[in-house]
This record gives sequence, structure tokens and C-alpha cells, in this order.
Amino acid sequence: MKHGTDTESPRLRCYECGCQYGYLGSNPHPGRCPSCDSRCVSPAGELVVINVEKWQNATGLSKIWVETIDERDRQFRFEIVAAGSEGKVVTVTVGDAVLDPAMDPSLQRLPPVISELVAHIGISDLEPGRTSPA
Repeated sequence: MKHGTDTESPRLRCYECGCQYGYLGSNPHPGRCPSCDSRCVSPAGELVVINVEKWQNATGLSKIWVETIDERDRQFRFEIVAAGSEGKVVTVTVGDAVLDPAMDPSLQRLPPVISELVAHIGISDLEPGRTSPA
């Protein structure tokens, strides 16, 4: 970043060691941390939804689990809880690592494919700072 102008690629993050890094290239990043070699890093390329599970009780509380894979065949699972149309991301799972979005605000911003799916289901007010309704 020079003189307030972002000329670099988006920052990637290793959720295991905390390393933040950039990647320059025409293909998606390799899906591994350059510091610790963990695969528990930001999605590589576009996510593809492979499964959606929904649960709802009689009072309107609901949970949605969205399973995806990135362009390096790594699995990402997003768990969202909602009360009516208001929701919150409560866990993001990368491979076998379960991550708490409250500990890392970057996990509270859903990728576009997940945001669109959640809106289609009826959760239109997904706020990063909202307290979990469940």
C-alpha cells in the first residue's frame, strides 16, 4: 500500500498461526500458509456450494449450515443462526478447524455466494456485530 492507494492483492490469513500475507498470480493462491504450511487459510478462488442444511424451531429460531469447497478442493462450512430475518455467523470450519468469528472479524464477512444463498433463504439482515439470537 502506497500513499493510501491499495495496489496489492487482498490480504490472506492463516487461521492457525495468524500470518497475514499477499498473493500475486493469475490463478487462485495455493491454499497453504507460507509460514507454517497449514491449509487453514482464506478461501482460494471462488467457493462452490455443495450442501445446505436447515433447521428451525416453532419460535422462529433457525440454523443454517452451508458447506462449500474452494478451487483447491478445501472444505469450508459456515454456520449461521437466525431469528426471523436477522442472523449471525457463529462458526466457520476450514477442513477440521472450527473457527469463532467473534475472535476474527474477517470471518464475519461472508463470501458473496454464501450471502446470496442466505438472503434467498430469508435472512436479509446479517450483521457482523450482532449478538447471537440462539
